[in-house]
Amino acid sequence: MWLLAIDRSSPGAGAAVFRDERLAGVCRDVAADPSRAPGWMTGVARLLAEQAIAPKELGALCAGLGPGSFSGIRSSLAAWQGLALPFGVAVFGVSSAAALAYRMLTGPDAPSVVTVVGDARRERLWVGSFRLVDAGGMEAVGGDGRARAMCQSADDFVLVRADDVASTVPPGARVASPDFDRIGAALNAALGCERVVQTAVYPDAESVGRLFLAAPDAARREPLPVYLHPAVAEKAG
Repeated sequence: MWLLAIDRSSPGAGAAVFRDERLAGVCRDVAADPSRAPGWMTGVARLLAEQAIAPKELGALCAGLGPGSFSGIRSSLAAWQGLALPFGVAVFGVSSAAALAYRMLTGPDAPSVVTVVGDARRERLWVGSFRLVDAGGMEAVGGDGRARAMCQSADDFVLVRADDVASTVPPGARVASPDFDRIGAALNAALGCERVVQTAVYPDAESVGRLFLAAPDAARREPLPVYLHPAVAEKAG
């Protein structure tokens, strides 16, 4: 099966294609703000052409759902839905933050728990913690260390003020952030430099694809972006 994965939630934006769970090719944006870069579908088309894949040959499409760039996530979902529609290809989604955690949990010197923290604006941070499960895939972990099945939605995350972040991070978790340049000082102050990766760490399309392949039943069908804040206004009656 051919799988085409994408993530445009952060400056790690790009796409990856897999053949029968083996990575076959990747393309990465090089723009200053790739999550908003125009013309990125040209790179996806080139990636498919390099592998001699016609859209009708794709077995599944998977997108990173965030949290992250609103424009990047919405544009990638719209593109995948448009690509899938003529051929009835299934579209799935996984949390971009969970994909980042999966990469860290399956890499060298892997910790037992990874917490990903981002800047949710409005003086809040978003926090999600994850660990591997024996059957494949991951589960979400609360600040008290208790685990539950992942939802691939906002239910996997909590919103907190920076000075409350320590209470949401499980004991022994390794902490990473795609927004380290903005919130790194606050994370170091709350958690200690030894627990926090001291550079921005981004999710990517390869990690999105690998998380989907590890636990396809846990992926979200008919995916929606991970929205963390409630609507600021509602249409009257």
